[in-house]
Amino acid sequence: MDYEDELDRMRARKNRVSSKRAGNPDKSHPAENKHRSQAVRGDRTYYSTGDGRNPRARYNGPQNNAKHKADKKRKRKHKQRVIFMELVILALVLLGGVFLFKQRTHQKGYWTIAVFGVDSRDGKLEKGALSDVEMICNIDKATGEIKLVSVFRDTYLKIDSKGTYHKINEAYFKGGHKQAVDALNENLDLSIDDYATFNWKAVADAINILGGVDLEITDSEFAYINGFITETVKSTGIGSFQLKKAGMNHLDGVQAVSYARLRLMDTDFNRTERQRKVISLAMDKAKKADFGTLSTLVSTVFPQISTSIGMNDILSIAKGINKYHIGETNGFPFSRTTMKIGRMDCVIPTTLESNVIQLHQFLYNEADYSPSSAVKKISDKIAQESGIKEPGKNAPAGGSSGGKKKGDSSSKNTAPAQTEAPTEESVKETTAENTKEVIPETTEQEITETPTNDDGSLIGPGANIKETEKKPEKETEKETRPEKETGENPGEQEGPGAGGEIGPGV
Repeated sequence: MDYEDELDRMRARKNRVSSKRAGNPDKSHPAENKHRSQAVRGDRTYYSTGDGRNPRARYNGPQNNAKHKADKKRKRKHKQRVIFMELVILALVLLGGVFLFKQRTHQKGYWTIAVFGVDSRDGKLEKGALSDVEMICNIDKATGEIKLVSVFRDTYLKIDSKGTYHKINEAYFKGGHKQAVDALNENLDLSIDDYATFNWKAVADAINILGGVDLEITDSEFAYINGFITETVKSTGIGSFQLKKAGMNHLDGVQAVSYARLRLMDTDFNRTERQRKVISLAMDKAKKADFGTLSTLVSTVFPQISTSIGMNDILSIAKGINKYHIGETNGFPFSRTTMKIGRMDCVIPTTLESNVIQLHQFLYNEADYSPSSAVKKISDKIAQESGIKEPGKNAPAGGSSGGKKKGDSSSKNTAPAQTEAPTEESVKETTAENTKEVIPETTEQEITETPTNDDGSLIGPGANIKETEKKPEKETEKETRPEKETGENPGEQEGPGAGGEIGPGV
């Protein structure tokens, strides 16, 4: 027999006997009293279970039942306070989110977004992508009016903090959306809130989900659009049809994108107007769509774009789509001319300072706007390099819709009166240097129209397009391609390593 175990049992029996005689049994742990022997020593109770081989000790200090209940009540109240504080914090976060969203979209003031459209065949949306579209989208949060301003991609401006001057779309090519937004802010005195970058596939998908758009196609546009449709099908992987006639047409996503890319029959000024027209028609279709269609649109297109706008903001805008409407649209610079600077064909603002004043009057209704010293400095630099130091007359907003052919006298109306000489230089440039640019396009159009199917000229991945007929032409283009930019042709895109300098517009 283990002496210590027997001694513990004796002490436990003695303790139980003394407790019974005192009439004060321990009722706080009745279940434990059946199986445990206890021994009280000072402020501790020693007990064992079973055969007594595992002695334990419990504190038995000065504590009464009332104090124990008070402690439990205090702990319960503390837990309730913690839960209440968590609920308050959650409510504050939700209210803060609603407040910030209302500030952005439903209260007074403006929401300014930079929109970039890149011609990206590999899905790249940042540095190294060529931006065909540079647009300022300004939303009046009180009225829902949206104003669109296309910044012509060939506009000669300062593109980085090092003091480099180039075509404005070079900023996106060199540094992605960050450098492009910084350049727009600095040159145009803007404070852009957000940005969104898309490629042509995202636009085609969006318009297909909305059910297409109706557009009047002129004869000159019809002469080129089928070649662009074929090239856009290849670059996006989305099937489409070639158009059969000019006039009013219902365009699917690929056809609408091809229409927005046209420029060979007129100018880049007219192309930006076509882009804004497609956006306006798509907006009208979105306002008539049900919420299910808009949700599908968001979930399909949102993963394809690069943007700082959150999904919740986009869904909230989709719910209140009827509030928003596209108002006036225009192109920047308002007064302009075209000329060569170095080896580049550039759009020159006449002058940048006067154009920035007009831009703020147009976007923000600031009648007495005064440009910053940074804008004045950039304006003086451009004036020094171009030799144009006096403000010019505004060109017609965006030019025509593309109904004029090259050589029409009315096509000169797209430039202000003081730019007639540079316009002649531009025509001369086209005949001397860009002949190779037009001829391959015409040839490609004829080739792609020939092998269309008999069931309505279906064009799409896997269609019977004779690629072998194009190979000699592409090899010839590589041999004869001029040093300046040729990425404007459908079916070809200039990029790094193409000869001479690197970047769009070279």
